Amino acid sequence: MSPASVVFAIALLAPLTVTAVGRAQAQAVPVSTVPSADLLRVFLDCGRCDGEYLRQNVGFVDYVRDRASADFHVLVTTQETGGGGLSWTVRFMGAGRFGGQEQTLAFTTDATATEDDRRRAFARIFKLGMASSAAGTSAAPALDVTWRPPSQASDLMRAHDPWNYWVFTARVNSNMDGEKSRSSKAYDLRLSADRTTESLKLAFSVGGNRRNNSFEVGEGERLVTETHTWNIKGGAAKSLGPHWALGTTGAVSHSSFSNIDRSIGAAPAIEYNLFPYSDSSHRTLTFQYAAGATKYRYSELTIFDKTEEVIPRQALNVALNLRQPWGSLGASSNFSQHLNAPGRYRAEVWGEAEVRLFKGFSIEVFTEYNRINDQVALRKQDASQEEVLLRLRQLATGYSYYMSFGISYRFGSIFNNVVNTRMDHTSF
Repeated sequence: MSPASVVFAIALLAPLTVTAVGRAQAQAVPVSTVPSADLLRVFLDCGRCDGEYLRQNVGFVDYVRDRASADFHVLVTTQETGGGGLSWTVRFMGAGRFGGQEQTLAFTTDATATEDDRRRAFARIFKLGMASSAAGTSAAPALDVTWRPPSQASDLMRAHDPWNYWVFTARVNSNMDGEKSRSSKAYDLRLSADRTTESLKLAFSVGGNRRNNSFEVGEGERLVTETHTWNIKGGAAKSLGPHWALGTTGAVSHSSFSNIDRSIGAAPAIEYNLFPYSDSSHRTLTFQYAAGATKYRYSELTIFDKTEEVIPRQALNVALNLRQPWGSLGASSNFSQHLNAPGRYRAEVWGEAEVRLFKGFSIEVFTEYNRINDQVALRKQDASQEEVLLRLRQLATGYSYYMSFGISYRFGSIFNNVVNTRMDHTSF
């Protein structure tokens, strides 16, 4: 038989083979993946969770994709801890026959935890939250409880912190790309030191970036460009109770793109949260006011004929963040103003929402608008064509905006318990 005949035979038999294998697999589906009217129906609302791992390892519940069909809505929120790890808050909210039942469990994962560590930790908490309700279903005979007594050594390690809550991070990144007529290289460095306790938060960072580009613009002629930035930042925030905080920030920076050879600034700030900070995993409404001054030294003469100046300014920010069973909502409004020239200001508004309107139908919206009237560092000299096209320098503008909108609608079987990762990664 010729090679062409073999290929033709394989192509002809492949659909029949797939169909036969599919039927065999359907007959061999494990009992844990078959929907049961008696098992708890769970809607898992978690962006960081490994759904496939849960379906494979926590099989005493049915996972449904529609919140309205669930016995429990499990809402998971995460926040970064002072040590660089994650603080997880898991809300188990009953519906239907379990209406009125609700409990919240919390746990943390270290900054050094792997994805496998995090999914195992979540699976343990998830099983704890669902076990008592699942005990009244047909899964009860297969359920059990285990307990591992903590070792004395691990207790001593948790009690003694040789770093006194300080966490240090170093990141170095380099990337390059190109083709025959162009090439690009970038280098990035970030160092940070943070200390977070219930009463005081300290944060310091140093960072820098350099990017080089090379373009072939003619026979034997190349255009080479370079942009670079660096900054040193520091801040402190002191807790004044469940609703108030007092803090200050300071920074030294440089940006070739923005015509800033050197800037040095500092500003104290005060913040009020309408909700207690302890509720920050699912709702915050903050009002923040800051006032300070920044000294600028410019690389080139500005449109205001300045090579250096000191600018006092004030800023007011209002921010709302909600994470609820119906979805999530975030919105912020910021207004900053130069105190020596009140006509120079910047107003920023942004909002994002992910909302489930009804069964299977969701919308996602993001919008941002900036009204800009404070560009004091603009170069007086006109920009060249290369600088405009390659965005090598900041240009004058009165506004900027960005918008995105999306909708999704899913229908069909509400159950989604089977895991099959075949052909997940294909080149087509």
